[in-house]
Amino acid sequence: MSTGGHFNPDGAPHGPQDAAHHSGDMPALVADSYGNASVSFILKGVSLGTGSHDLVGKGLIVHRDADDYKTQPTGNAGPRIACAVIKKT
Repeated sequence: MSTGGHFNPDGAPHGPQDAAHHSGDMPALVADSYGNASVSFILKGVSLGTGSHDLVGKGLIVHRDADDYKTQPTGNAGPRIACAVIKKT
């Protein structure tokens, strides 16, 4: 919980990529039966290293459950199961 809340510099509602959403909302990550997951996507409306939409230094959180894209602000996605810090190299 020390990572804080959702990255939301515009005060937008939580939602899927094709609707109004937080700048930090990302597409779903789905793991296989062994817990392995891989995803590739383009996240629009954010930046790396500059401006109010800068993701550098922000937390990346993985929740246990599927996102319902309705419940605010977390999508009823259950507890946090993994986290990381976004870095620019």
